[in-house]
Amino acid sequence: MMEEKILIVDDDALELNKNTAILKSVDYEVVSCKSGDEALKYLNENPVELVLLDVNMPGLNGYDVCLNIRKRFPLDNLPIIFLTNREDVESVTRGFQSGASDFVQKSAAPDVLLARIGVHLRLARSLRNLRDISLTDDLTGAYNRRHAMYSLRELFARSKRYGTQFSLIYFDLNGLKRVNDEHGHLAGDLLLRSIVSTSKKLLRESDMLFRMGGDEFMVLCPDTDLKGTFVCVERMLEAVKALTIVNQTVSFAYGVASSTEDYKDMDEMLHSADVSMYECKRKMHACRA
Repeated sequence: MMEEKILIVDDDALELNKNTAILKSVDYEVVSCKSGDEALKYLNENPVELVLLDVNMPGLNGYDVCLNIRKRFPLDNLPIIFLTNREDVESVTRGFQSGASDFVQKSAAPDVLLARIGVHLRLARSLRNLRDISLTDDLTGAYNRRHAMYSLRELFARSKRYGTQFSLIYFDLNGLKRVNDEHGHLAGDLLLRSIVSTSKKLLRESDMLFRMGGDEFMVLCPDTDLKGTFVCVERMLEAVKALTIVNQTVSFAYGVASSTEDYKDMDEMLHSADVSMYECKRKMHACRA
């Protein structure tokens, strides 16, 4: 049984039923929407592995829907195949410029459609595997700094271009050096892995956790304002209180920043969160003194 879920978007009931039957015949999980607005709403709340998208629809046409999907899902993350009766130069060019991965004629044989889908699903899986290998911190399983800077750059550019918002949390574990010095690096490694494991359970699927180096971490929260970000931080702080590593209760200092503050570039945004984090750390040390 294939695990891939495919979203078909088409206002033509006959085409929708035909393609649903083709995909289900080879055990794909299929979800269907009859309008672009319905599809965008579904994608905001549910993951899929590929989208089959009709070009000509009332309201939002396929090009507009594709552009909106690309605000959240990069080209190499979610394949979008246009279903069309036209493959003239203008239509194809416009489709690829809007973020399409491929085109399939509605009159194409079922085997052609399935072959195109199979190619793009395999490519997407391969790209995910490569990203996991090259962009993951070996010790903790969090994403690494390289991926953090790439992801922050992408979210920042998307925010400037489309007006979407996002927030980031920068946090620093307390007491890692003391644990390493008094109990050895194996205990310190356990502390790092525990904080990542606990945090991941609380984060949404769209949130991303990164190890920036040593005992510093960052969380990127797409489509999240400052209020939602502070809710996330409070949940993380509460959860890590339950962790005890070699008789030490886990805690961290943090700083947050939101794209709504209109930073001139991503470095300024990251610096703002970093400054806030160290101010938080300073206050925590002052309270202990």
